[in-house]
Amino acid sequence: MNPPVGAGQVYMTAKRDSNGELLRADRTYRLHVLADAPIKQFWSATLYSENTRRPYDNGGTEIRDGSLGSRTEGVKVFDDGSVDLYFGPEAPDGMESNFLKTVGDDGWFIYFHIYAPEQPFFDKTFQLHDFELIK
Repeated sequence: MNPPVGAGQVYMTAKRDSNGELLRADRTYRLHVLADAPIKQFWSATLYSENTRRPYDNGGTEIRDGSLGSRTEGVKVFDDGSVDLYFGPEAPDGMESNFLKTVGDDGWFIYFHIYAPEQPFFDKTFQLHDFELIK
């Protein structure tokens, strides 16, 4: 059952990159979040372990170590309102505030939480960009 438009929450998940390959902890990826995403309240991206299906353990001790979102203090937002999130063993230069660390070489996935999704989510005209492997 879907929540009503503009209320409730939905979760999107991804575990493959734009090439169809499984996301791996020893590689770095970018996820672009558009400024005009159909979200009335806020969004967040949370890492999970492919092996355990539990929140991802990257050795961090703070909630921010496993999740970033539109309400996360310090996240860099582009002039157009869009955001690039990075996931991998090391943050790209200057993007540390938009980065979630992965460790080892196992797999991981995210849940992209949308709080109060608007109509484009339900009619499927909104889609997240694919994860892009950063070389």
